[in-house]
Order: sequence, then C-alpha cells, then structure tokens
Amino acid sequence: MIPPNQNKVEDLIQLDLGYIPDVGIEDYRLAVKGLVDNPTALTYKDIVKIGSDKVIDDFHCVTGWTKESAEWEGVLSKKIVAEAKPRKDAKYVLIGSYDGYTTNIDAGLLLKDNSILAIKYGGKVLKPEHGFPVRLVIPDKYAYKSAKWVKTITFLDKEELGYWEQRGYSNSADPFKEERYA
Repeated sequence: MIPPNQNKVEDLIQLDLGYIPDVGIEDYRLAVKGLVDNPTALTYKDIVKIGSDKVIDDFHCVTGWTKESAEWEGVLSKKIVAEAKPRKDAKYVLIGSYDGYTTNIDAGLLLKDNSILAIKYGGKVLKPEHGFPVRLVIPDKYAYKSAKWVKTITFLDKEELGYWEQRGYSNSADPFKEERYA
C-alpha cells in the first residue's frame, strides 16, 4: 500500500540541489563521528568488505511519487552504528553529503532492519545522480531523509535541522501521515 496522495512510478526520479559531486571510489570517505566511543572513517572498499545486505522496500518522495519495492544493496546502517558505538546521550544524527546537503534523523532510525548505506540500486552500482558512491536509504521516511553522496554521520545529543528541515519541511517526514511540511 502506498501512502496517501502518492503516485506510483516505474523508477527513481532524479532530484538534487543542482549539483552532482564527482566522488571517485578511491577518494570516498565516510566519517562517523560526534557522540561516539569509536569515531570511524570508512573508505568505499571498507563498506564493501563489511558485507552485502539487501533491502527491498517502498521509497517515497515528498513531491508525490513512490517507487514500490525499490531494491537497495550495501551495508545495513546498524552495522556501521555498532562499529562507532554511539553514547547513550546520542539521540539524533546529522547526515552530511559531499554536495553540502544535510538532513537529520532520530538515531534509532539507523538501527532499523530496512535502513541501509546503499552502494547498489536494482542490482547495479548506483548512478551518480542517485548517490554514487554511497547513499543512505531510510524507507520509512520521505526521500529527503535518504541523503545521497553521504560523507558524514554525526551523532548528537540535540537535534540540528538539515537543509530541507530548515526550509519548512517536516522533521518527522512520515509519508503515511503526509508529514510533508512543518
């Protein structure tokens, strides 16, 4: 079942801030930092070595489209969280991207079985316009919470709003409650 006022699409629609960063596999780094006991910097190869997980789930955009049964492969975000060992007071996360984009989420979303740091979509390596080399995917929220070109995952004790959230988009972003705007 798709959320209210969403239309089914056959494939992902490209949306970005007008800039697609050129991040090569050799240059890619993901820093996991903030309120963690084990700050971590991962290369693309590190992420591939951690293992290959698959998530098949619907993917919803705040603009009104849903891609049913989107297939993502990569590493479940909870595995990265386990490596970093967030402190008990780390209730929030700010995600930063190579294009300067940010989004915020509750830390618990990274522990869900369907939250993934994706390196593949539909069985193929992500295309640059869809987040190559690594994209965070949070299927339970609108897609603006699923940051492309992920560069940093920062655990925080206080909520810090991301790019769209600062511009009036819903912080909770639940597609089934149509939480599009604050």
